[in-house]
Amino acid sequence: MNQQRYVFDVTEADFQQKVLVRSREVPVVVDFWAEWCGPCKTLGPILEALAAEFKGAFELAKVDVDKCPQLAGMLRIQSIPTVYAFVDGQPVDGFQGAQPQKVVRQFIERLVPPPEEDPLEIAEQAMAAGDTALAEKAFRRALETKPDLGVALLGLARVALSKRDTKTAATYLDRIKDDDPAWQQAQRVRGVLAFGQQAGDERELRQRLAAEPRDPEAWYALGATLALNGRHDEAMDAFLEVVKVGRAWNDDAGRKALLSLFDLLGADDPRTIAARRRLASLLF
Repeated sequence: MNQQRYVFDVTEADFQQKVLVRSREVPVVVDFWAEWCGPCKTLGPILEALAAEFKGAFELAKVDVDKCPQLAGMLRIQSIPTVYAFVDGQPVDGFQGAQPQKVVRQFIERLVPPPEEDPLEIAEQAMAAGDTALAEKAFRRALETKPDLGVALLGLARVALSKRDTKTAATYLDRIKDDDPAWQQAQRVRGVLAFGQQAGDERELRQRLAAEPRDPEAWYALGATLALNGRHDEAMDAFLEVVKVGRAWNDDAGRKALLSLFDLLGADDPRTIAARRRLASLLF
């Protein structure tokens, strides 16, 4: 998320509107700084990162004291960086000097409670880390408030696929309505369901390929196994090997599997673009 959405510069001309008036709607934290101030350059990014993290629960106003000497004098700014928090048009808290991130966070949390973590963000991070148990829990939490949320149903289908449970995955995909933004991607995921029939044990497949590296069936099974576990880059590498060592094997199965993953990831995904180029070099 663009943190600048909640961070803005303030001058003497607009301080009243952007800080005093605005603080009647949301807490405004004012960072008094200057370009030449080394500690300001340490503190500033911490405040800006917290503004992005808290997603509008407070806003951060930046005041360059060199450009606003009258404002700095009015608020009795004697050293920088100095930070004040305004609520209902009045300063309610503050500190001086470049404080550690932990201290700055505590200062912010005295103003507003920490933001509730988005279960979908937690789920996607967990999927990327391979923690399907946490991902499943988070996707289910997202469904507690929106039982027909397509992106969460799609996520649970992906979790089921990682367990090679194609039946459960299909059930989740069936629940996604055709007017949901996730519906189109759900149809792409259906193309991966067939991989469940060819998947196997990754360790055994790699041992098999170590003994016979030109075995298209083993490469295909490895690609199917990796795809079901969401390891799409490695899966495409395996399917490309199928094309390389046995283009005609099983009615051009390697190329067709790649096309299914291209549909799943999307034509503009960098992984799709890179794999398409490699496929073209093998075919032509």
